[in-house]
Amino acid sequence: MTRPEDDGTDGDARGSAGAVGALHELRLKRWGMDRPPLATIDEAADFIDDVGFALLFGDSGATFPALREAARDDASPRLAAGWGEDLERMWTWKDELPALGRAWVGRFALGRQSLLSPRLLSLLLPSPPETVLAIPGLSVTARTVLARVEAEGPTSMRVIRQDHGLNSRSAQKVLDELGRALLVTNHGTAQDGPGWPSCVIEVTTRAFPDLDPRPVTERRKDAALTLLDAMVEADARQLSRAFRWPHREAKDVLETLARANLAEPTTEGRYRPRARRGR
Repeated sequence: MTRPEDDGTDGDARGSAGAVGALHELRLKRWGMDRPPLATIDEAADFIDDVGFALLFGDSGATFPALREAARDDASPRLAAGWGEDLERMWTWKDELPALGRAWVGRFALGRQSLLSPRLLSLLLPSPPETVLAIPGLSVTARTVLARVEAEGPTSMRVIRQDHGLNSRSAQKVLDELGRALLVTNHGTAQDGPGWPSCVIEVTTRAFPDLDPRPVTERRKDAALTLLDAMVEADARQLSRAFRWPHREAKDVLETLARANLAEPTTEGRYRPRARRGR
């Protein structure tokens, strides 16, 4: 995540670019980029609790918070494998955090590896949980894999690939489907074959059983406020991309928050919370 460069524009365009650059800096500060890198799994869990959600790996545009950037330590010793100890630690955390009940991990925001705090997860999950048959777009293979994990408990992806005749690409597709629907979470690893340990998956509602019983409209308002707090300011497109809501629904939630004096419009369709949320 880097500081935006001056692009040479002037007048109103420069003012707009300056506002965007200032917002970018506020977000980086909100995400702790001005503090020492995360060094322990407890610090990583606290980071996820604070921001509510994060990508595993960020991007140059700092689209959303990212665990990798919060833990990046360029002074960290390099390992024989070619990467730093900081990356090694973070890679271990993303498997251990769900097993400890400290963060949900799967492909969710932007269809990329994401981490959700237990509190935010409880706001996003259906309550009561939807039956698998009620979830649109879930393939037969994904339903079969989910039924197996529901029946047998945490299961390694190596076993799933072998028993269901899946190659790496088709297994990843299944994992993507189940992650987008928040149906399964990473849940540790298993050394059940040669090479690297295999990712273990578990049913989300068994790993994180504390669901929020309130109506979905109330939970979605709190979820949106969590995003506004993490992003400092955000618009309907960012809310839609983060939580996989239809754009119209995201826009309606933001307008509802504004009418309730829980958020206020700023500029260019963005909103900010009226007060920082406690966690």
